[in-house]
Amino acid sequence: MTTKKETLFEVERNQKRKSNVIYKTDKEATEDAVVNGSSPMDTFQQQALEIREPGPDFDPTVTPKDGDEYLMHMLYERKNCPAVMVREPNKCKKNRTAAALAENFKDEDEPLKSISYDGILPTKEWKDYQIKDFESTREKIVLLRLELHRQRYDQTLEPPLTADPVAWHTFCHENPPYLKTILRFSQRTLEQLLEFICDWLRAGEEKVILENISTDEAMPSTSSAACNENSKPALLDLTDTNAWLGTWLYAALSCLHIPIEPEVHSTLRDIARVCIRLRGRLPATATGKAVPFNLFILLIAKAFGQMDFAEFV
Repeated sequence: MTTKKETLFEVERNQKRKSNVIYKTDKEATEDAVVNGSSPMDTFQQQALEIREPGPDFDPTVTPKDGDEYLMHMLYERKNCPAVMVREPNKCKKNRTAAALAENFKDEDEPLKSISYDGILPTKEWKDYQIKDFESTREKIVLLRLELHRQRYDQTLEPPLTADPVAWHTFCHENPPYLKTILRFSQRTLEQLLEFICDWLRAGEEKVILENISTDEAMPSTSSAACNENSKPALLDLTDTNAWLGTWLYAALSCLHIPIEPEVHSTLRDIARVCIRLRGRLPATATGKAVPFNLFILLIAKAFGQMDFAEFV
């Protein structure tokens, strides 16, 4: 025996079913049957445009004559198209210059171990002296900064320096890094200067490679031993022609505030790598020209905590 609640539920459900039914006249129902061949519910998702499957006699090279054949071609191409397309890279021939630069500017530590530097390594006494002298210089700079702070020297009143690397290159090349100049630099300015110096060292290294390659290519294969002795390889000399670069690098390292950011550590490591590679291009007799490179590798390794570079100096 059904309850009153169940009866009301059945009545309400029947009313919802009736409200969802689409009523049509007899004429409309007849027209649907004639057009579709069956009732509207049976042809609800009937294909609007029929595309014939390509038969065994289908020739994909023949140009389609009408829309049906064009759609058949499209269906054939879709079935024969792979799901993943792979394009072969263009294999350009690397010349000697590009290959040398690509091999030289690898920043991994492993290739550095293969660079020969026998005979140009410093002694333990020299390394101890340089570290002690560098720490003494940094202590003097800290005292000078404290004195300027006591005198209420406002560093923000100084004019902002440009971010143009060309202007920086001209300024550093023409002006020594006096304390009255470099003490005005903020930490961010010193970090930016180190990035510029790293770029200048890389540019000098690239120039050395290109000049040495052009010299080798210009020299005939039948040249005598005398010609080989007279032809000196190009060098980035931090003791003579490029001494200003080494002077500014030492000054910037001396004035850096510690601790430094990870990005600055990365810049210092790049500088050490360039110094190792440039030192490896020196002849065994050029021990004097290797001194600046040994110094910067040593300072970055010992004074700035990059101890994995200590094995190279």
